[in-house]
Amino acid sequence: MPLALSTRGLLTAVALLAATAASAQNAEDAPLGTIPVEPLRTDATPDAEEPRAAPVGLETIVVTGELIARDADQTTSSVAVHTGAEIERSTALDVYDVIRATPNAGLEDSDYGFGGMTLRGIGSYGASGAGAYASYGTTNVVVIDGVGLPRSALSYADLSAFDLDTVEIFRGPQSTSQGRNAMGGAVVINSIAPEPLPAFTGQVRGRIAGGDDGHRQYAGAAEATLWPDVLALRGTYDDRSDDGDITNTTRNEDDAARRDSRSLRLRARLRPGGTDSPYDVLFGVADVEHSRGSTYVQLEHEHNRVARNDQPQDFDNRSQLYSIDQRLQLGDAWTLRAVSAWFRSGTLSRFDTDYDERNGGATVQREDSDGFSQELRLNYTGERVRGTVGAYFYDESNQDRSDGYLDLNFVLGFTGLCAVQVVCTVPLGNIVFESGLPSDVKDMAVFGELDWDATDRLTLTAGLRADREENRRVFETAYAGDSLTANLLVAALRGSVLPADAEVPVSREFSEVLPKFAARYALFDHWYLGAAYAEGYRPGGDGYNQVSGRYFSFDSERTRNTELSLKGTHTPWRLQAALNLFHTRWDDMQVQGGEGIDNYMENAGRATIRGGELELRWRALDALQIVGGFGLTRGRFDAYISTQGEDFAGNRLPKAPTYTGVLALEWMPLPGLLIRPDVLWIGATPANADNNPVHELSGYRLLNLAVRWQSGNWSLFFAGTNLADEHYRKDANNFGSAGYDVVSLGERRRLSGGIEFAF
Repeated sequence: MPLALSTRGLLTAVALLAATAASAQNAEDAPLGTIPVEPLRTDATPDAEEPRAAPVGLETIVVTGELIARDADQTTSSVAVHTGAEIERSTALDVYDVIRATPNAGLEDSDYGFGGMTLRGIGSYGASGAGAYASYGTTNVVVIDGVGLPRSALSYADLSAFDLDTVEIFRGPQSTSQGRNAMGGAVVINSIAPEPLPAFTGQVRGRIAGGDDGHRQYAGAAEATLWPDVLALRGTYDDRSDDGDITNTTRNEDDAARRDSRSLRLRARLRPGGTDSPYDVLFGVADVEHSRGSTYVQLEHEHNRVARNDQPQDFDNRSQLYSIDQRLQLGDAWTLRAVSAWFRSGTLSRFDTDYDERNGGATVQREDSDGFSQELRLNYTGERVRGTVGAYFYDESNQDRSDGYLDLNFVLGFTGLCAVQVVCTVPLGNIVFESGLPSDVKDMAVFGELDWDATDRLTLTAGLRADREENRRVFETAYAGDSLTANLLVAALRGSVLPADAEVPVSREFSEVLPKFAARYALFDHWYLGAAYAEGYRPGGDGYNQVSGRYFSFDSERTRNTELSLKGTHTPWRLQAALNLFHTRWDDMQVQGGEGIDNYMENAGRATIRGGELELRWRALDALQIVGGFGLTRGRFDAYISTQGEDFAGNRLPKAPTYTGVLALEWMPLPGLLIRPDVLWIGATPANADNNPVHELSGYRLLNLAVRWQSGNWSLFFAGTNLADEHYRKDANNFGSAGYDVVSLGERRRLSGGIEFAF
């Protein structure tokens, strides 16, 4: 990929240039805190020679992920905002760790290439987890510096937590703001943007770490003003890896769950007219790579953490993201903003379909996506009215292809069809297959949102998005045998059990209108009572069953969410709190219907979800801060009949824990020393829609500890995760060809430490 290589070379060269500029400056020339080695760093006390790190105060946090930027206290949506400083004080290494530590948010593990996240009980691939039929969209979206990740990168791209500005996790429909793929919520990641300073200046920070299971991290960031008040660059690099804690005895691997991640980001800010320039443009480029082995083992080997698959079980993703964010001030009240985004992502996944030492079959899946989006907004900020109107265009192409084989001897032995055992001892060959689901999606929308201060205390909000989408897909299949016996069997089964070789195109056009209404009332200073209603959707489409020959159509599924909120800050107690209560109707749920080989996607499911989140931040003492949150989710199917005819009505939604909670203490007993223990509670949840108790994901709690000591420009840190060495599952199923119950295991206790610096 010549473009990707040249981009990486350019980013590296610019980062080195910035670092060189940084080293040429005296440490005191750099404004303190621009690139902090320790995010708690503050000005020195009069009697101290060195800075004393102090807990974060009650800073005002602005939520940027909605159409109108608002203070967090004044946002009726349920949103958890994690600042970069807070993240780096914790044990989190990537944004996936941040999501998992957020109430009513979690990760979905998958051994078949469809991982994602769960927000308020709604998983990325819906209730049935349907993969191929649902490839037009997901229920939630991840946005990095204005670029939405495609499906092929969701949960597979590296989301480094090093040198970020904020991570905003929205729970509840965000389709009015984010459009398609946001009916469950959204994660908005903002990296630190460079700021041109009045003089040629530069700064650099770095981190070197190592620990258990071969863990290592080399990370660095550099920022430089290359043209005073006009041009600044910022580059960030993060390289992390570890061997994991799963052993594969069949393949003789002690790093079966290995992880290897690299992230390179560059942002440049240009203000042609200097500080008072009406025009501001922010360029962004990111080149990220992430590969990971499997954490799945057979249920009987759950506690000795041994995998037995003989074929590779892993994935490898590389994504390039490009953005241009332009803003033009049109007087005191009006601003024109244009956000252009390009992406390219490729994920290679390999699966052992039988999970054991026998060579029963394997699959290789390739998901390649590239696309472009353009958003244009006109913003107005008046004395009593604030609003935005705009238009959006999205164009994405996907090349989803799989190939693999199934061993005939294994199939006959497993199904008990070997009437004469000697026949099955003779190699019979393999059924080999190739399939493809290339798709194209075009989406256009117009949108608007308005805040009106009806009185000094009451603010009313109204928003609307009109979306029109066209999607196309081609179903491609080809089956053959690599021996005479296999060829004869394929010929006999084609059209009954196996699909006929074919290329079948399908397409669909549809429109959606997404409303949003909210009201916010100032009960007293800095406390706000809110109520909101919003709708979200995931697009529908057309499909084709290659075996039965059935064409089918399925419509969009939709969430309708009602929300109550109470948020505010009590300054005398130095306390911030946010409470959200919600009721969500999940209608026209996309589920697999039919029976046997004649299955299809239909809108035949329905669910109700209720719950809430309480989050607080309390600076109890000058040297002690308490940060915590708790979430409750009660989600059940109202209607859902499986392809086996099972009635799932009344079943709990999968991977939707009843409760999630987190509590962290940030204690600074001595100048420059931070001790931060935290505990994460996750309630029990079924892994799948059938609520099979064998696949129950039991509740668990994780105890973590971060310790940092800073002296001047240097700091030492220690991190320990899962200190109690709790055993827990992330997923469980029996989807493999051999019918084994398998589980995905969470990490054991891990200790690490390292050094950071900033100049």
